Amino acid sequence: MARIKPPFAYFGSKGRFYKEIKEIFEENYRENFVDLFAGSMEIPLNFKNEFGELKVLANVKDEKIECFLSGNAVDTYKKGLEYIKHDLKINARNLYENDRQAFEEVNKRFKNIFSECCPCCGKKLSTRKKHEVFNENEKRILRSLMGFGGNGTTLTNAFYSEEKIKKLELYIGALKTIKITTDLFDENWEFENSFIFLDPPYIRKTNIGEEGFIGYNYVDDKGVDWTIKDDERLVEFIKRNQNKNNVFLVFGSVDNNLSKLLKENFKCKFIIKEYKKQMFGKLAEKAEYFCLIK
Repeated sequence: MARIKPPFAYFGSKGRFYKEIKEIFEENYRENFVDLFAGSMEIPLNFKNEFGELKVLANVKDEKIECFLSGNAVDTYKKGLEYIKHDLKINARNLYENDRQAFEEVNKRFKNIFSECCPCCGKKLSTRKKHEVFNENEKRILRSLMGFGGNGTTLTNAFYSEEKIKKLELYIGALKTIKITTDLFDENWEFENSFIFLDPPYIRKTNIGEEGFIGYNYVDDKGVDWTIKDDERLVEFIKRNQNKNNVFLVFGSVDNNLSKLLKENFKCKFIIKEYKKQMFGKLAEKAEYFCLIK
């Protein structure tokens, strides 16, 4: 069965461990699957796709994802392509590699959605507060799907392909099959008969042997920070929801603050996964953990 994947770049690593997460879920099956920090929602969407009878709740608090929950993202994407006057017969990568001048012309038109730009060179003159064609939610969608790094106001060289449209349509269709909420975490939430997956926004450092707490601003670039006190709230949430036929799977970076709290408060099993990841041209060794609490 083909995996459903987000049609945009997204910071996060749990999708690479889908097979392992699925195996743990199957061994500890519950009728409800709850992902309280769902990110791009790759895990809950694919679980619903594979286990049709499963009741799935995904909670996500991130502008980049929330923009896809209102309006019609597919129509917005097509409207964006029409606005920048891109020939849909041409794959964006081919345009970038074979005709850089033509690519820069469509790039100028894309940048014009977000900024007042010089008509000659395309240099940004000022930020555009309001656009005559696209509202703020549509602009957020276009940045996710077409912008450099999945967030920029200049075009990525992979902004269009027929495969990308199909991927987007599949993703949007899958969103309609699960329940989605957009709430900040609350330790007073209560669940029963559920497999609860927890991947909180804790520490950005995941290099093997590296320690040190770094707050992670998890509502796009202007939300609230996740702190050590929030780790403690997460522990309280788990305690509140124990003895209700729930299973908890916590995902995190090795030796982070939360892992220490989990060891202090619960009888739990840790599974360490090491992998290599390339960032900014450098290959780094990473390590993540799964912590299973029954």
